[in-house]
Amino acid sequence: MRFFRLLHISSLDVVFGAIAMQAMLWNVMVGGMQPWSEQMVLGISVWIFYLADRQLDNSIHRPSDSIHLFHDRYPLFVRGLLLVLLICLGIFLAFLSADLIRLGICLTIGMAIYGSILRYWDRMWLPKELFTSLLYTAGLFLPSYAAGKFSWLLFIHVVLLALMNLSLFTWLEGKLKFRILFMGIQWALLAILPSILWFFGWELAICLAIIQGIHVGIYYFSPNLQYRWVGELAFISPVIYFVYELF
Repeated sequence: MRFFRLLHISSLDVVFGAIAMQAMLWNVMVGGMQPWSEQMVLGISVWIFYLADRQLDNSIHRPSDSIHLFHDRYPLFVRGLLLVLLICLGIFLAFLSADLIRLGICLTIGMAIYGSILRYWDRMWLPKELFTSLLYTAGLFLPSYAAGKFSWLLFIHVVLLALMNLSLFTWLEGKLKFRILFMGIQWALLAILPSILWFFGWELAICLAIIQGIHVGIYYFSPNLQYRWVGELAFISPVIYFVYELF
């Protein structure tokens, strides 16, 4: 348990989940194994985004959970880690295609816009969570899009999965309207899932259903912020997809 909570506090659970999701999406849409350099760039980029996001949150609000308390207690360590990660990112960019780098620049601009207006989004309901979900999902689909493969069906489904995760735990933080959003997303995901089963096969559909099912389980049986790490680790379920592929 301590190991998984350490992964959660460091945001590495999100990183590993993103890498697993992107590898599965690449395998489904493009075929074969994704280049290791693209996986490294994704992992580093996601880690940078989430570490920087926590730092921005703490500059606006008083820390209220274990992740933000960690960032508040060790700000110099986190900023030093961000510097090291940025250097590593610059090194691995040399192994990417020009098309993927251009798409990455566009996504970076979106992240910069997100960071610059973050402090104003408390006056509105939803945009921060929706924008975060869109940025996260866009990062997952960049390599396959650069390779000429894309699916709006899968893109929308993954956006909804990410938004489901954020809405569940934002509701548990005390914002009651997000409970309605969480329930609405369940119906939307269930409506899309048969099409994914039809076009992409049962293996992918089951992995996506597992992610949804874990969040529904938290909602009904353990609605508590202490299980946020379980919700984040749910996105590593694509490992099941690759285990099946081995056999």
